[in-house]
Amino acid sequence: MRIAQIAPLTYTPGGLEYASFIRGGTGADYHQSPAFYRFPSGQLMVYWHAYDFDECSSNGILLYSLSDDLGLTWSDPQVYLADFPGGKLMGAEILRLRNQDTALMLYAQTRHTIQVDRQRRVRTAASDYFQSRTRLFIRRSDDGGEHFGPSEELPYTLVADDRELPGVGFYGSIDQVLELESGRIVTACCFMDPARADADKGGAGQHYTVACLLSEDQGKTWTRSGEITVDTPRGVMEVQIVETEPERLFCLFRTQGGYLYQTRSQDGGQTWSASQPSPLPSPESKPRMIKLQSGNLLIVWNNVSSVTQEPRYPMVASLSTDGGRTWGKPHIIRNETGTNQLSNHGLIQLDDGRILTCISHYHDTRPMTSDLDMALFDEQWLLHG
Repeated sequence: MRIAQIAPLTYTPGGLEYASFIRGGTGADYHQSPAFYRFPSGQLMVYWHAYDFDECSSNGILLYSLSDDLGLTWSDPQVYLADFPGGKLMGAEILRLRNQDTALMLYAQTRHTIQVDRQRRVRTAASDYFQSRTRLFIRRSDDGGEHFGPSEELPYTLVADDRELPGVGFYGSIDQVLELESGRIVTACCFMDPARADADKGGAGQHYTVACLLSEDQGKTWTRSGEITVDTPRGVMEVQIVETEPERLFCLFRTQGGYLYQTRSQDGGQTWSASQPSPLPSPESKPRMIKLQSGNLLIVWNNVSSVTQEPRYPMVASLSTDGGRTWGKPHIIRNETGTNQLSNHGLIQLDDGRILTCISHYHDTRPMTSDLDMALFDEQWLLHG
């Protein structure tokens, strides 16, 4: 099948290039939450959530596209994962273990309570997360991620411990999977925490806690870390973790506190310091952070302080040369206006130093759609641009 044909992109060393990748309404109303994966051959894959009506729609699938030239030209998108009877697939985290052909795929699948009017192509009733059930899965590959074996369900009690949602059990997500220098695998999982719900205080009731699953045997068995918590409304969401030094982890995450909040671990993710505001202003919006080849940290996020989800622009990038203690000047990748959004992005650095970020570009006009845009730049643009 042909969903779309992706136009070629360009890359200028020391500069910023920005282009449309795929338009909303092409194959699906919305394209969102892209992520990257690099195969042992060097081939690059971008994969993303595609859906109609609403992001909680049960018809959400993952599409993918491949590049053999460091992100300049891309194959026609195809279906990567789909399971309509099982519920929505928001995304997947794929990790190839260091210097090995073993790869792991971890993902969450949720049956939502959403209602839609298919004729008008709109949502008529939002999902009640307290009545939506999430299941967690892991799949394994022995050829670098070219092929994966059957899915194995991970008990949600590994994440939520003994805190179950009545009648549902578990609602949550897998935010990130990374391998430490020691070989330990850290999987950051977010879950709706009934012990911290604030409905009795007049709030929305939703409150999220993060616990990391830790594995010393390539994902065969797991133990649970100490929790990452915060007192801001809705709690901890969409964490990003980097290893700044061996066993030293730095974490940023989305909140409703007007800033990204941060925490650190000195023992490879087993325990975490008390969360506190970072110096980075933010709406309630997802950050993306990676460690560059230089050792510097790169963050791409919306740098406007807000306790709501608006505005989700501009999309900016900034460097830290000291492990996240301080951050340099934000460089604007793209800006927007009104209630449009630039958010839910993926981020990767390739071997030649170029950096790709794929961005969900939401248009709040009828018919509402979400494109994917692609930006290409490098550290020199951030240092001298």
